[in-house]
Amino acid sequence: MPVGAEDHEELVQDAIVFAAQMMDRLEQVGKEVTPGNVAYYTILHMKSGRRSYTAGRADVMAPGTQLDTKSCVLSVEVEVGLDEEMGEPITLGELLACNQDDPSTTATRRMDWEEFFDTHDHRYRPIARDMVAGRTIAHTAKTWRSSHWRVNALKEKMAHELREYLGDEAIADALHHPRWHGNIRADFEKAACRADRRRQ
Repeated sequence: MPVGAEDHEELVQDAIVFAAQMMDRLEQVGKEVTPGNVAYYTILHMKSGRRSYTAGRADVMAPGTQLDTKSCVLSVEVEVGLDEEMGEPITLGELLACNQDDPSTTATRRMDWEEFFDTHDHRYRPIARDMVAGRTIAHTAKTWRSSHWRVNALKEKMAHELREYLGDEAIADALHHPRWHGNIRADFEKAACRADRRRQ
């Protein structure tokens, strides 16, 4: 009987390895057994959760741990709730997936910005900070006691230098979804298509 993510073919292959290991150990100590005995004990071991690669129960993924009902393995496609706004089921994979950038991407972008600000006009930093905060050019000009025209000219100059510094593809890269999101979307669309076919 498969446990967790195992399947029948996988279990058969693992049982063959387990039986071969058992026969090898018996030959080393000089004991003779019948093939029926090897098959019997191999099946007993497999049913109890032992595998050719481990017999432990400390690993949460181990079959023995799952047979003891101390852990269980779920598919990321398992429906765990319903999106009330969309009227569609929510899968475990969608709950676990994060829509934000991973920490390495965030750190790399921060380093790029810091290097840009350190090597260019010092006034670019507060302009960018006000833009991120959603403040208008008029607000920035008032804070600096400068003209609206002057701040706007600095903003355009910063955009030009930033495009030269980061490259023309920088904005497209920043707006691009991580590739692993595509797999989740593709799986979701497949499930939606199957559901539509069943309804028809």
